[in-house]
Amino acid sequence: MKTFLNLAVTTAITVTILLSNVSAYSRNNTSYSSENRAAYTMAFYRTDTILVMIPDSFHMTETDKKNLESYVYFENQQNKPVYAFKHESEIKARDTRKHILLYGTLNSFQRKEFLRIPIKKTGKGFKFNNENFNQPNDAFYYVNETATRLYVCGNSNQFQHTILSIGIGAYPLHIFRGNEIVYTGIYLEQNQ
Repeated sequence: MKTFLNLAVTTAITVTILLSNVSAYSRNNTSYSSENRAAYTMAFYRTDTILVMIPDSFHMTETDKKNLESYVYFENQQNKPVYAFKHESEIKARDTRKHILLYGTLNSFQRKEFLRIPIKKTGKGFKFNNENFNQPNDAFYYVNETATRLYVCGNSNQFQHTILSIGIGAYPLHIFRGNEIVYTGIYLEQNQ
């Protein structure tokens, strides 16, 4: 019995040590840190107002609005932020100081200052880590390193279903191909 307990304790300590140094890996062995994985997402919601920016050509339904407003990822002591919705052409310079949630089809966004992210627009979709995502159900969720921008975007109006049906975890980067999570983790800018 004593040998079994020693083995169990040794195994538990080994697993704890290994997990404390774990990084999340995508398929292609690109490393994404797992340190403070929820910190970016929680910091994004640590504000009084979230400005939801949608492309001018995108129609946001009441269901879309309710889904965004009901998704809460903040600490218990935080107040729930107020959501303000604007089309991209309505965004003024003073708005850019706010926490902005970009919501819609990525290729419909036009303002380059909001597109300086590791996910790049392509003709029919987007690209990440030299991999193209061109299918209608391909989508992504990304929080930038300063936690001032959150992107919930895809290639078509079907992207909401993809993200909501699969869901997201604490990591600030999730890339979906249909019903599969292809990448998840924290993308550090030095990897660009």
